Amino acid sequence: MKKIIILMLCPFFLIAAACNDDDNDDDQDDASDLTFTLSSIAIDENGELLDAYKCEEKVDGIENSIPLSWENVPEEANSLAVIMHHYPNADDPTEINSYLLLWDIDPTVVEIPYGTADDGDWFMGTNKDGNAISYTSPCSPSTGSHEYIITLYALSETPPDLPDSSSVDVDYDTMINAISTVTIIDEAVLTFNDVN
Repeated sequence: MKKIIILMLCPFFLIAAACNDDDNDDDQDDASDLTFTLSSIAIDENGELLDAYKCEEKVDGIENSIPLSWENVPEEANSLAVIMHHYPNADDPTEINSYLLLWDIDPTVVEIPYGTADDGDWFMGTNKDGNAISYTSPCSPSTGSHEYIITLYALSETPPDLPDSSSVDVDYDTMINAISTVTIIDEAVLTFNDVN
């Protein structure tokens, strides 16, 4: 009689374990579905910037900004910031050009449509040349592939070292230093190439 009971219980426990494993897989799938991600309709499936978004025409010193969208902002985030940068000399990581600097973005915002980075309820820093509050579009005169990196930061708060207004004085170093003074809850990174 004992043998029969044991044989009947063992299959039950095996089935229960298999169900738990499936449940864990579902939990893992659900977690991966909530990944903080950044994307752009300006970038094709090969990770290359579309021609329509290169070398934007300046109107009153302002260029149309790259369209961005994101999803799954961490619930703990109280502020978002964006930095787009490029290393003009691949052999020298200390030289950095910044193309887009934004801060104090409300965490409920999920996109910055084409050409509106300078027109939202947030603040903007200087362009690549340091002479205007603006986005700078990729426009390399040299042939080859040029890599650009856009990072969306989910922050515990808006860095207090940054001004409460857009400013030409906020450059890449200013942004990085300010972000380092608060908690970075998560980052979403989008890398693309400008191919000439």
